[in-house]
Amino acid sequence: MPLYTAVIDRPLGSRHPKHPDLLYRVNYGYVPGVPAADGDDQDVYVLGVEEPLTTFTGELIAVIRRRDDVEDKWVLAPRGMRFTAEEIMAQVHFQEQYFDSYCVPDDAPLLIRRADADCMDAALAIRAECLREVGSFPPEHAFAPEFMEETRRFLIEADQTTLMVMNGETPVACATLCYKRCIPTPGHPTGRRAHLMNVYTAPGYRRRGLARRLLTLLQREAEARGVTEITLDATEDGRRLYESMGYAASDEAMFLDVGR
Repeated sequence: MPLYTAVIDRPLGSRHPKHPDLLYRVNYGYVPGVPAADGDDQDVYVLGVEEPLTTFTGELIAVIRRRDDVEDKWVLAPRGMRFTAEEIMAQVHFQEQYFDSYCVPDDAPLLIRRADADCMDAALAIRAECLREVGSFPPEHAFAPEFMEETRRFLIEADQTTLMVMNGETPVACATLCYKRCIPTPGHPTGRRAHLMNVYTAPGYRRRGLARRLLTLLQREAEARGVTEITLDATEDGRRLYESMGYAASDEAMFLDVGR
């Protein structure tokens, strides 16, 4: 399993800064530079160390998934030390009792990565997978090279952000937010708007909150950039997720296919 170095900001024996009744019975911190679904660094529990720490380097031995939260929690331990799922959940019960969570030992971490030139093949692969499902193409369908090259150019040059969830080198979920500048209106005085596209999760990774994590990060980025409206074209399968995140249906949109 990979090694990670964590900063321990809530050491063993300390209390939660907002909830003083919550006593930390293990060391708890974060891995700098590894983004979590809530936009902050990835939170971790450290097991197998019985003294307060300030930093810790150890193996990732398990992932705690929360059904009612956007963020997973990682579990680190000294190299070679292992615990069962039951043992892990017993040690972190002091905090996880407030969530609908479960433990997956030896699970590969699903990391969120921004699509850039260094991972463009992965970005194109998950985009093509998304299009095959949405367009009901067969799994072996290959899109025209010109189309894929134009997609590559867009992902590198356009004013957009594409995030992917990666299982190792394999993309398993994605979402794209395309930024646009419209003439300002009284309701949207900055004129900064965005359109959400390419929201997709591969079979086998669904019902794990991955799309919600990506949308949460994209919405936070949009807010930081002064965007006042995000639009999208919802499928029936995705509508419940979007509504749960505050998106509302509209009867106002019309369109014209130009040049056909």
